[in-house]
Amino acid sequence: MSSLQAAGPCTPEIAKVVSIQGLVELRRFAPAGSQETGWQAAELNVVLCAGDAVRTHERARAALLLSNETTLRLDQLTALTLAAPEADKASLMDLLAGALHVITRTSRPFKVRTPFVNANVEGTEFLVAVGEQSASVSVYEGRLTADNERGSVAVASGERAIAAKDAAPSKEVVVHPRDAVQWTLYFPAIFDYSVGAAIARAPAEPALRESIELYRKGRLTEAIASLQNVPERLSNPQLFVYRAGLFLLVGRFDEAKPDIERAIALDPRNSDAYSLEAVIAVVRNDKDEALQLADKAVALDPTSPAARISLSYAQQAHFEIEQALATVRKAVELDPQNALAWARLAELEMSTDNLERALDAAKRATGLNPELAKTQSVLGFANLTRIDINAAKQAFQKAIELDSADPLPRLGLGLARIREGHLKEGREQIEIATSLDPNQSLIRSYLGKAYYEEKRDKLAATQFGQAKERDPSDPTPWLYDAIRKQTENRPVEALLDLEKSIELNDNRAVYRSRLLLDQDLAARSASLARIYRDLGFDQLALIEAYKSVETDPGDYSAHQFLADAYFDSPRLEIARVSELLQSQLRQPLGIAPWQPQLADGRSFILSGSEPARTGLSEFGSLFNRNQSALQFSGVGGGNHTLGDQLVVSGIHDNLSYSVGQFHFGTDGFRQNDDLRKDI
Repeated sequence: MSSLQAAGPCTPEIAKVVSIQGLVELRRFAPAGSQETGWQAAELNVVLCAGDAVRTHERARAALLLSNETTLRLDQLTALTLAAPEADKASLMDLLAGALHVITRTSRPFKVRTPFVNANVEGTEFLVAVGEQSASVSVYEGRLTADNERGSVAVASGERAIAAKDAAPSKEVVVHPRDAVQWTLYFPAIFDYSVGAAIARAPAEPALRESIELYRKGRLTEAIASLQNVPERLSNPQLFVYRAGLFLLVGRFDEAKPDIERAIALDPRNSDAYSLEAVIAVVRNDKDEALQLADKAVALDPTSPAARISLSYAQQAHFEIEQALATVRKAVELDPQNALAWARLAELEMSTDNLERALDAAKRATGLNPELAKTQSVLGFANLTRIDINAAKQAFQKAIELDSADPLPRLGLGLARIREGHLKEGREQIEIATSLDPNQSLIRSYLGKAYYEEKRDKLAATQFGQAKERDPSDPTPWLYDAIRKQTENRPVEALLDLEKSIELNDNRAVYRSRLLLDQDLAARSASLARIYRDLGFDQLALIEAYKSVETDPGDYSAHQFLADAYFDSPRLEIARVSELLQSQLRQPLGIAPWQPQLADGRSFILSGSEPARTGLSEFGSLFNRNQSALQFSGVGGGNHTLGDQLVVSGIHDNLSYSVGQFHFGTDGFRQNDDLRKDI
């Protein structure tokens, strides 16, 4: 690596390597007349310059972050060369072989060139695949033009262009467009192999021992390669299950599936094989099948920690968090030395706000296997909850170093950066997480939130739509989209989205995302009652507020919801102030403003004549981050009627504040009808 480091950063920097799995190599560009450099192993976060080339070997993947708001995911056996963008010309790269998944938000033209077809892009998401005699371009979002010297064709979302050698590109509709990017999926590990347990009754003991030792050191591709020394004639189902698990960890679903089927054919009661199939179903968002397979795995072997871990993922996908927690506790009880089970326990303890128990479990997992990325991710979210941002970032960065293909620590690092007030840097990290697992609905929802905060409404709407498409049963994107539409003064559409989110959440109002490690405080504090009030559905607002408080009396958002719903209801002023007080007593740190007039139970002001209430349409942040906000409104009229309201709110690390002033005065319509109110 000495030559790569000696080359130093270039100006301008074209890209940076943000994820490496397996053997990924880099060759520096050699100007004319200079000695050409050879291929060398690339390192995480190394900077790429104009003319540099990157290639991935068998069962290897990589991700690049370009300087023009573009993320690239490289499949195995992919060769890519970066070209410097010229003034007023399209950014350019050459894909010589393999597959490239691209998410780009650049406003400048963008071009991917292959030996058979070129993709001319302006802000979209697409896949380019190059074979020996043809190339294809599949579009998942937006549109592009595919061309070569023999012709061109416009390709829209859900379509694919194919160009064979010496032929013009042709277009076709893709029935299952996501099948082409199965290699980008991230499959969580469920086996914590210990050498002694794995080889106790297995043939080919030396090869397995070597492979497992490599696996536990994080050297996955070498662990897979070492199994080539195992004779294919062996009929040990556990060997095939083990190899299939390794294939999944490097995204090779197509290679894992035959091994799982062969293991089941050899042993129809193999619990581990069904556990792997359950995890595959979870990742592919087939929740019902995942639950059936995981239940079958546990029934076949009730003592298997892997079966319990896979069942916990299936239960969490169904929002059955308490059941998932109980399932993993049983896994830990069955195998107290299983580091993965302890890490999964820490994750679910965090999901139920049991922070101390989560930290204890994470520390236990770290002690058993300090090279486990999941443990560091959980520690990161624990510190984020405590608003210890520096410790959170350190844990997420450590998790990324251990497993740069895992999207969760990237998402966590993005949330930490946003919490510090660095929205652009945080959004970039969430874009990397999206590139690492583009089929993940949850990450799409958070990317949409980031675009919303940047006032990039079209992109936010697209990501919320993508999240709804990938997981139609997740209420989270429907909630976020309702807030987005309400702040755009589209209350009818917002109401429809809000009702859909409630329907998907067992007829309860939604206050948090499915990423239970992140409490999603800003979205929870959104005034859902405001949407109902804007449309005049006051009684419906009250009903939903009552149900929210009944469902979770300890949730501050539910009490705020009810306080807002009481605002225009006669003879409920004292109840409104009581609900507001409960909400304030229970609330965590946040930037949402508190209106002074809500705290006064006897205003005697004609509804609608006072200054406008600060609410969702004036303040719709979906992220809590270090910042300040100012809202001001005023009203004037005849008979010396004058009113104003000023609210300043802010958040900085572990301090939040809201300071407001309200004034209203009028002489009224008759004698002795004057009123002065200052709060």
